[in-house]
Amino acid sequence: MKKSIRYAALVMAAAMAVSACSKTPAETVSETVQAPSETTETTVAETEATETEAVETEATEAPTPTPLPPIEDPDITPPEGYYLVWHDEFDGDELDASSWVQEYHRPGWVNNELQTYVQDGENIFVEDGDLVIQPMMGTNDNGRAFYTSGRINTYHLHAFTYGRVEARIRVPSGQGFLPAFWMMSDDESYGTWPKSGEIDIMEILGSDTDRLYGTLHYGNPHQQNQGIYDLASGDFASEYHVFAIEWEPGEIRWYCDGDMYYSTNFWYSAMDGQDPNPYPAPFDQPFYIILNVAVGGNWPGDPDETALFDESSQMRVDYVRVFQMESYDTNVTQGEADEGVSG
Repeated sequence: MKKSIRYAALVMAAAMAVSACSKTPAETVSETVQAPSETTETTVAETEATETEAVETEATEAPTPTPLPPIEDPDITPPEGYYLVWHDEFDGDELDASSWVQEYHRPGWVNNELQTYVQDGENIFVEDGDLVIQPMMGTNDNGRAFYTSGRINTYHLHAFTYGRVEARIRVPSGQGFLPAFWMMSDDESYGTWPKSGEIDIMEILGSDTDRLYGTLHYGNPHQQNQGIYDLASGDFASEYHVFAIEWEPGEIRWYCDGDMYYSTNFWYSAMDGQDPNPYPAPFDQPFYIILNVAVGGNWPGDPDETALFDESSQMRVDYVRVFQMESYDTNVTQGEADEGVSG
């Protein structure tokens, strides 16, 4: 039987490594792959990568959330109280470009990570009903290693305010890998990271594949709430597991295979020098979905001989699904900070 554990204070390396928007990119390594000749338009992540020096004085008011219309799929049974609003089962021959953007970023873009995120069919592809993100290692003429990987998102294509967001995933195994299933603000209604928030549904270190992290980033300065879930047997790299959040106006809950292991109703958003925005900001605005595998960086550390860059290093995603309720009560009150909160 699985057990869930909530931890009080976590090391700062874990606190900041999980954030895709850390604003201090490291010095990049010199060995990089060539950028594709055609780069995708879009990615909010490109904007996130550059620190803006503009002083934000007021936030854009978040839109009133309206649940999306239901869609029907006879093969999907929604959880009780929910209906299906969007999904991708990855049943085709290639990634659906109407739903997903492939990102390009150089090494060191955030968190001292080593990989180049590329738009390449060897790093991102659909196979046997799975989305596959495959980290790869190469060597340059001097014998030094370089790494490529994949990162995709639904930015400005599919964004959601509240609901159950879930995916069935098998993660990579090996030192230095950090797979993630997470969400960011589609419009940054309350300002740049962390003011507009971040929801990490799943992060698992390739060197510790029986432990799951679920994290909420917010505040000004940055704060995070984090829960941890340990498997009693097996691991996340040899088996598929279902990772999910249930996001409501006054509470967010994290699940693994149907077991709730963490919940919180404490967060806030504030502009520089101003009082906090009304709760439940910033988690009252549309968020989009991201899937990626990082290589190296502040939290996982550099790859070693256990990182084989073969099938064992793949993140395989069976499906991504989003469900919503018919309505949500937005008359909510901020809770008290729990033991999962750290700065």
